[in-house]
Order: sequence, then C-alpha cells, then structure tokens
Amino acid sequence: MDERSLSRRGALLRGVGALGIAVGLSGCTQEIGEQFPPNREWPTGEYVPDVPVTKRSDVVTSGIEAFEGREIEDEDAFESALVERGIDVESVERDQGALTVEYVATDLADRGTLHEIGPIAGAYAALIATDYEAEFLEVTILDEESSSVGAAEVETSWVIEYNRGAYTATEYGELVAGTVESQRYSTEVGVTSEG
Repeated sequence: MDERSLSRRGALLRGVGALGIAVGLSGCTQEIGEQFPPNREWPTGEYVPDVPVTKRSDVVTSGIEAFEGREIEDEDAFESALVERGIDVESVERDQGALTVEYVATDLADRGTLHEIGPIAGAYAALIATDYEAEFLEVTILDEESSSVGAAEVETSWVIEYNRGAYTATEYGELVAGTVESQRYSTEVGVTSEG
C-alpha cells in the first residue's frame, strides 16, 4: 500500500469515528437538566437566603405583618386602616365581585411601590379574615397628578391560604409583589465639577 492510500484510509476511519461519537452524543443535549426534578414549589420566598441588605420581600412582608391579628370588617374600616398607615387613599370601592383601591404614591422616586403594597395586602388579608367576600383586590397606583402609574392585584385565594397558615407572610408577599406593574422613574444624578 502506498502512503496516499493510508492517508485516505486514516481520514475515512477518523470520519467514521467522529460520526460514531456524534451519534452517541446526539441525545445528550436534550437530557441536560432532566436529571433534576422540576421546581414545583411556588412561591419560593422562604428559600431565599438571608443577606445583609433589605430585600424587596422584607419590605412587603413587614407591611403585611403589621396587620396580623387586626379586625377589619368593611370597606370603610379598610380605608381607615390604610390612612392610619400613612397611605394617601384616593378611593375604595366595591365593583361587582372585586374590591378596588386607588392611592397616591407620593414618594415613587425614592421608595417605589412596595412600601404601600405590603400594608394594602395585609389590610386585605385582615378584611377577608372577617368573612368579607370579594374575588380579588385591584390596586391602582396614582402619581401626585392623579394619573395612573401602576397597578397590582391580590387574589383572594392567596389570602385564604395565608390566613389559614399555608403561606407565610413572605410567600404571600411574593405572590402579591409579582403582580405589580409600574412605570419606572429614572433617578436624577447631580453632576458637580471640581475646580
């Protein structure tokens, strides 16, 4: 055999070997991650490790916990409880099967919306605990000009689970915070020149 035949044979064998490896690995990419069970836990707030900063879940949770054990029996008491908490309530109304609340967020650029959403969710839980019936709570966030800048929703089924102890305040808060939609405000950065 000449050298040219050997190099063709070697190339052919290398090609067949590469093809065999490719066929052997062809299903591997599909199986990546299949060895782990799918995440069936939701909400996941209780699994987040403690960190030395204030998390958004901490803000919502503390607002919810502020209403634990409190009795709120109707829309007027709900509104009064929010006003006592420093929330600038524009309106609280019952619209068909839903309770709606509109409030003015006066400190959006500095604090965001979660400082008010937590207490609203907590007060709603206290209201539902007194056998008040509503399908959900719809929250409209207004700016100082009374224009809508955001919204959130609290499902009554989450409240029932929270009130019976199936959800912690952190888990309930995570579900509520996940519904928040709001406009973003860019922070103003002051520029100084040193000279």
